[in-house]
Amino acid sequence: MKPVLHVAIAMAASAGIASAELITEPTRVFDVDLTIGDPQDPPMVFLQTIGDSPILSITRVEIGLHLVGTSPDNGFASDMFVSLNADFGPTSILLNRVGMSSGDPIGFFYDGWNVTFRDGAPAGDIHVWDQGTGVLTGTYEPDGRTLPFDTERLSLLEVFNGRPANGEWRLAVGDLSEGAEMKLVSWSLTFSGETVIPEPSSHALLGLGIAALALRRRSAKS
Repeated sequence: MKPVLHVAIAMAASAGIASAELITEPTRVFDVDLTIGDPQDPPMVFLQTIGDSPILSITRVEIGLHLVGTSPDNGFASDMFVSLNADFGPTSILLNRVGMSSGDPIGFFYDGWNVTFRDGAPAGDIHVWDQGTGVLTGTYEPDGRTLPFDTERLSLLEVFNGRPANGEWRLAVGDLSEGAEMKLVSWSLTFSGETVIPEPSSHALLGLGIAALALRRRSAKS
């Protein structure tokens, strides 16, 4: 068999193999507008079931969170705990009593968040950002701490990498101390990851097969 025939047959065979594509889906926004109890421990859980995503292997998740005082300056940032879980498996801790540390058992007094969480965000770790007053905005890395005084951050959004986007996603929101009250206005999910490019149609495969056959006939004559 001559080299040109090898090439034609290889083209016909490889046309039936699907390939991966990296995509970012449109942001999915979930409106809630619900007051969180004061205190609220265990946290309230908000479930969203995703069943229409083509992403088979996540490479990045971004989370939007709009969580603020029920009235201006009625929130207390360091009261709050927020996490995201997928199918009762991996969990990322978005907020864990921001500002608290071994040297500061009280934390921050600001009124909440209208933020996006993303691993590697230039603003860095949200746990150390003190808004002072008002509502914190911008894009930050999640807290990631199992305990608020921890220095290690083992529960970032990367825990979801490699799993499919479809499944049950649970946002847990807790108010761990008395003295202020917040409401969850909305939250969102944005998935990036690998999907599969559909295989070529049977017409395309037939065309490549005919081309391979024609090349074989030419080769036989020569």
